[in-house]
Formats: sequence, C-alpha cells, structure tokens
Amino acid sequence: MATGIREIARYALDELVEEDLVEVLDFINYLRWRREELDQSWFWTEEWQARYQEAKADLSAGRFKDFEDVEQLLAELNAEAEG
Repeated sequence: MATGIREIARYALDELVEEDLVEVLDFINYLRWRREELDQSWFWTEEWQARYQEAKADLSAGRFKDFEDVEQLLAELNAEAEG
C-alpha cells in the first residue's frame, strides 16, 4: 500500500493512458509557471520596466494593429516573415 504522496501519485500516473499523462504534464507545467508568476518581481526589473514604457509609448503613438481574430494575426505575421 502507498504511504507517501509521491508514491500515491506514481501509482495514479501508472494507471493513466498516454493522452491523460500529457494533460497531467501540462497541468504540472502550469503550476510551475503560476508559482513563478505569483512573485512578479521580474516585472519590476530595469529591463522589463523599459519594455513596459516602450509599449506604453507605442500605444499612445498609435503604433499597433487590431485584428478581428487569431487567424488574421497569424496571416499578418506569416506575411511579414516571408518577405
């Protein structure tokens, strides 16, 4: 019988089909990302503050494009990449 949480998790993972394991890994990666993002100290670094100010200036100056949907955005990005 499983005694620790890691052992219980290993038994549970062994019972899953591969498609479900992919979802579990995605969720684990999300949890890792969320833990890092909760801190948000990265945002207050000099580099990120400079990027933020640049983005605000671009918005104020009208240097942006609106897209109806993701497909339109991707088409624009692909067109720029091709030439």
